Amino acid sequence: MKGDVVCLGFPYNLDVTLDLARKELEHGDPREIAVNKGATWDKEKKVLILSSLSEVFHISCPGGAISTSDGSSVDPRVQVLILHYLVGPAVALKGEWISFKELPGGRLYQQPFYGRAVLPLVRTFGQDPAGLLQAARPLGGRPVNLGDAAVELYPFPYLPVRLALWSGDDEIPPSGTILFDASAAAILATEDYAVLAEYLVKRLKSQARESK
Repeated sequence: MKGDVVCLGFPYNLDVTLDLARKELEHGDPREIAVNKGATWDKEKKVLILSSLSEVFHISCPGGAISTSDGSSVDPRVQVLILHYLVGPAVALKGEWISFKELPGGRLYQQPFYGRAVLPLVRTFGQDPAGLLQAARPLGGRPVNLGDAAVELYPFPYLPVRLALWSGDDEIPPSGTILFDASAAAILATEDYAVLAEYLVKRLKSQARESK
């Protein structure tokens, strides 16, 4: 998963992006980062501890090496998301919701985003909305009042994402959407949300398989 990656048409060189994010982390105060991002700073071990869905990540400071609490390796794309989240500014959530196309440049990549994230969500859970709620539960997801079934997930402590389904009927096929807090553009770049949404749907699909 290293090298050049095409992310909805965005140029995304993982090696370069990951290296830059690690260097940016070195310029931050880990104690301040912990407060601003809902993490914990372990001064003795020199790691930031960040909860994410059903996992806990340890991020070394300085250095930016990332592992799970049991020492497992982490997908480089997820490492980039973690680091970008940590080095970003402290942002207050607005409690209002926007779609991917409302993010900067998102309209240009709406169709690829739909194909990579929304469509797999619909194909997996469109005929089984209750399955979405069940799959989200082990990931810390909570039901929200939207569509026929919807969940709110926190991939990071101060970054909520909502995934919603409409089951359709004999004339209308199932549909879905993925929504972000209106403050989203100040927290991560648009290409990060493309990666994040695809990652969340994959995690939900994996949970659905495990429950069968």
